[in-house]
Amino acid sequence: MSQHPAHSQNHRHPDEPRPEEIARALNGADYPMGKEKLIALAKSNGADGEVMAVLNKMTDRNFDSADAVLREATRVE
Repeated sequence: MSQHPAHSQNHRHPDEPRPEEIARALNGADYPMGKEKLIALAKSNGADGEVMAVLNKMTDRNFDSADAVLREATRVE
């Protein structure tokens, strides 16, 4: 019996963006950076709706690195 995609080892739903898509949307970020500036950067980088939805769900705080953003993004997905 196969598992539902969201229940696979990475726990990522097929409609959720991959970490590399989020990282690409945040290309050029100058950390530390707050959530609103990250969202504006992602929008200007042409991020799709799935990436924008994840960024909008994140905690409103300053992020000190791309890794910090990706850790937070995987929690809210």
